[in-house]
Amino acid sequence: MDIHSFAIALVGQIEKQIPCASLENEAAFERQHVIEPAWELSKKNPEIRVFVHPEKQEKKCQGGCDAGVTNFSYRVKGCPNCWAASKKWSIIDAFGTQNNFDLVAIDQNKNTLAIEVKWLSFSAGKGPNSEFQRFIGQCVLAATLHHVVIGVCGFRGKRTQDLHRHESDLQTTLKKIGVFLIPVYAKEE
Repeated sequence: MDIHSFAIALVGQIEKQIPCASLENEAAFERQHVIEPAWELSKKNPEIRVFVHPEKQEKKCQGGCDAGVTNFSYRVKGCPNCWAASKKWSIIDAFGTQNNFDLVAIDQNKNTLAIEVKWLSFSAGKGPNSEFQRFIGQCVLAATLHHVVIGVCGFRGKRTQDLHRHESDLQTTLKKIGVFLIPVYAKEE
């Protein structure tokens, strides 16, 4: 499997999920609805290496990170050494800033994927405009380096207005530069 096929399969898995609005924070949304599906998909396709933020216990790959290249069972999700090593090829340096992403992946041909995740709330009829704009900006930055970018934007809360008019145009435009935007709407309890 190459990085493009991996991205398409992952998008399909993410789109099937409906998060609960009660998820405590963005980290929980990211873990349940992006990292877990990506890790499980990479387990079935070990030629794709997935890198994510280290977890609290900071377990490391068995036998070192290089051992995990050829044997998935040696890999540890959130290995701090793998995450640090991924920075060499995944960070965007621009205008005096360094930009990294919530999940990155690489295939055997060194084609790369970046995923940016946001968990945004509508409250009192007000939309999360500045956070959404930042999210789109991060996806566009990722597209300057990575072969494929997936932006997963979770929304919870009720919109007071029907503001769907430009969504398909935005998705079409972003797709032209290699960004797949996935809006995910939470189920209200």
